[in-house]
Amino acid sequence: MNDDKKRILIVDDEEDLTWSISRSLARNGHALDITCTNSGNSALELLSHDRYDLLVTDLRMPGVNGIQLVDVVRMDHPQTHVIVMTAYGSREVREFLERWQSIGYIEKPFEFEELRHLIYTFLEEKECV
Repeated sequence: MNDDKKRILIVDDEEDLTWSISRSLARNGHALDITCTNSGNSALELLSHDRYDLLVTDLRMPGVNGIQLVDVVRMDHPQTHVIVMTAYGSREVREFLERWQSIGYIEKPFEFEELRHLIYTFLEEKECV
C-alpha cells in the first residue's frame, strides 16, 4: 500500500451503493485506497486490523448498526473522520451526530458529486478534532 493514499472504508448493507460510491471515487484519479463492506460487523473487523482516514457509513444496517459503528470509531479511532449517510434522517439522528465533532451527514438519495465533495473536504482536513 502507498502511504500517500488516503484510506476510506465505505459501509452500507446495499452492495450496489457501496460499489457505486467506490467506482465514482475511483474515476476521479485521486490517490485513494477504498475498502467496501456490507455490514457493521465486518467493518469492526476491518477497523481492528487497519487504519482508515475516513469512514463513510449508513446508519440502518442489520447487526452492528451505523450508530454503534460511529461510537466505536470515535472512541477507538479518533483520528478517523466520519460521514454518515441515511435515508432516515430524524431529530434523534441529528442529536446523536451533535454529540461528536467533525462528522459529515448526507441524506439518501444524494447526488454522487455531493458525496464526493463532502469526502474530499474531510480528507483535506489535517486531523480530526
